Amino acid sequence: MRSIVGLITGGGVAAFFFFSWVIQALFNSIVVDHFGLLQKVTYWQAAGMWFLIIVILSPLGLGVRRGWKRRD
Repeated sequence: MRSIVGLITGGGVAAFFFFSWVIQALFNSIVVDHFGLLQKVTYWQAAGMWFLIIVILSPLGLGVRRGWKRRD
């Protein structure tokens, strides 16, 4: 739940779309152009990959500040 709230608040939505574009550019540049392994991905496929990365790695607590406490 904390990762979803962090995604929505504090420019998280803009960061999500920006990093989706970065993932698309890097994937198409490295994997497709240099190695010729796969087909180019679209922006929405890159956004899906980025979302899966967030979902898979969120239980590990990566990027979560340990000393941060919520003020109620």
